[in-house]
Amino acid sequence: MAPGRRPSSATLELRHLRYFLATAEELNYGRAAERLRIAQPGLSQQIMNLEEIVGTPLFDRTRRSVRLTLAGELFAQEARKAVLQTESALMVARRAGRGELGRIAIGYVGSAAYTGALTTMVGEFRAAYPEVELQIAEMEMQQQLDQLDQGRLDIGFIRPPVPLPMGIASIPIMLEEIMLALPESHPMAGQEAVPLSALNGDIFITPRHPPEVSFHRHTTAACQAVGFFPRLGPQGRDFVTIASMVAVGLGVALVPQSLRCIQVPGLRYKAIAGEPVLAELAVAYRRNEPSPVARAFAAHARRSAAMVEQKSPGSGSIENL
Repeated sequence: MAPGRRPSSATLELRHLRYFLATAEELNYGRAAERLRIAQPGLSQQIMNLEEIVGTPLFDRTRRSVRLTLAGELFAQEARKAVLQTESALMVARRAGRGELGRIAIGYVGSAAYTGALTTMVGEFRAAYPEVELQIAEMEMQQQLDQLDQGRLDIGFIRPPVPLPMGIASIPIMLEEIMLALPESHPMAGQEAVPLSALNGDIFITPRHPPEVSFHRHTTAACQAVGFFPRLGPQGRDFVTIASMVAVGLGVALVPQSLRCIQVPGLRYKAIAGEPVLAELAVAYRRNEPSPVARAFAAHARRSAAMVEQKSPGSGSIENL
């Protein structure tokens, strides 16, 4: 090809750069072809095609030697950068496809943090996927489910039972014992374990949930199991608010055992006498999740829940996490 010839309209491909760099490093078509595991005539033809595309010779060829032209030397410097950048782009895309890179938005009910389940699970995920950006926010359970449904949230830590929107699934990650929260002035506050039936005259404070949802359901079901329907009183936004409402004497409440980490003056936590009453904590996610990183977190939650179950089958104690 004569110097100064107009470049070909053919498309430059990554293989052209790989073939060229191997030949530029070996300065021998035979060795370069062997390194690339292709036939030497095929390599020669590819180099000629590349020179057609570039529009100028890249090699000086004689019977005894192969040398780079000035254009070839400059082209080699840029070709190495292009190949490295391409390999980096491929690696980033593959890692993102495996869920190792990206961003994930996680919502949680406050009581998930008290159990240690949130910090443990998120901490383990962060250790396994250190380059994933985590956005974590406390929010009410229904808000989590709405945002999951709208695609604005990727993962939610929720307290079933609760109706799930179509396309949303949940993974139970632990069972936690339910306790009684009593004002310290309550006649039963001095007992170590309190029969739930002894509270049939008390007002019960519940979270702001509809009937049949989460601790509203747990409260009515537990009381009905011992023979009475509870007198439902005021509702609290979260368990910290409920603890304060109990402490000032507005009623009693069924709360997760992990709430004991919140100490409020005038409040006493008591075990429920008899068979333990259990509450579930679960991770909610979209069934047909398009995000690899969100799928990776759901898989991580599933593995973590399975490990907890294997370590202590049949136990609902929070110490299992």
